[in-house]
Amino acid sequence: MTEAVLTGQKALEEHVNKTLKENNVDQKDTLNGMMKSSFGGCSYEERSITFEFPVQQWQANRVGIMHGGAICSAFDLTIAALARFYARENFAPTVSLDVNYIRPVKIGDTLVVKAKAVSAGKRISQLTGEAFCKSTGKLAATAASMYLNVDTSK
Repeated sequence: MTEAVLTGQKALEEHVNKTLKENNVDQKDTLNGMMKSSFGGCSYEERSITFEFPVQQWQANRVGIMHGGAICSAFDLTIAALARFYARENFAPTVSLDVNYIRPVKIGDTLVVKAKAVSAGKRISQLTGEAFCKSTGKLAATAASMYLNVDTSK
């Protein structure tokens, strides 16, 4: 790896650790904290991060599987963390998040969400996501999203 890649990887890892602390400690009583995201990996070269989410009883829909809104929240938490990395100090709100549900996710399993940056521009970032059931490794859902890079220095 080049020095630039090593530096970028370190910065990405620091950002992910900061984000997980914010989600799980600073925001423990919000939806972000209740999702209990954990580190699943990250790659500066691949422009990706992975968070894992334990599928909890409170996330069940009426048929006893993970609610689509909880899956969408897992995507938003993971993808937004990557969007914020590229936005740096700026605010990066979600502009759109399109989720396709492929198969059910059982309560007690772990949802593994991998986000990738397709394009990280000055104003708009386009990112994708894939969610897998940890127990089977099977694809559970996919996502495509856009985040706005808002200059907060003004």
